[in-house]
Amino acid sequence: VAASAALLGGGAVLTALVHVPRSRAVVQRLDDRWYALVQRTRTPPHTAAARTLDVAFGTTVDWTVRALVTADLLRRRRWRALAGWAGTVVLGEVSVGPLKAAVDRIRPPEPLTRTSMMSYPSGHALAAATTAPGIVLALLPPGPQRRRGLAVAIPLAWVTALSRTSLNAHWLSDVVGGAALGTGYALVAPRLAHLGDRNHRADPDGYRSSRSR
Repeated sequence: VAASAALLGGGAVLTALVHVPRSRAVVQRLDDRWYALVQRTRTPPHTAAARTLDVAFGTTVDWTVRALVTADLLRRRRWRALAGWAGTVVLGEVSVGPLKAAVDRIRPPEPLTRTSMMSYPSGHALAAATTAPGIVLALLPPGPQRRRGLAVAIPLAWVTALSRTSLNAHWLSDVVGGAALGTGYALVAPRLAHLGDRNHRADPDGYRSSRSR
């Protein structure tokens, strides 16, 4: 809960900074420096890795994986976990369009991949940060296995977010804002799904009740 609050709060602050013209100019100077660094240090292996992540967390693969996770939760009748998973996906999807329209930011020049809509926040970053940890929270029981899964999923999502700058698809602040919001959604939505559940502390995702059935 604390981590999700910090991430969502940080994402909200960064969104405000990018949205307000005076503070956007300050953020843009930092983004320009990062953009120049990426151009100087780009190598073929870096570009190849970024293109791989571009496809792996692209719309087609991402929604296919989301559909498979949803089908598995339905099959196992894990309704509380399904509610948390669905909430994670919905929060990410319903927020990205309005935020892009409100901030109305132009993308970096010379993109190396196909882009659409405005730049802030990065939809790729937000989707990766909701999907990767969201899958872990939906499918793995509380305990060491889940913690290990999150230790892999969250860094993977953030590396994917950062790779968007390697393809000149987004400014650095675009991907940081998107990843912060997406990770925050992934961590908070399962908790919101269990508000008022008397058994939440003992069995936060319905594993005991699923096994009993």
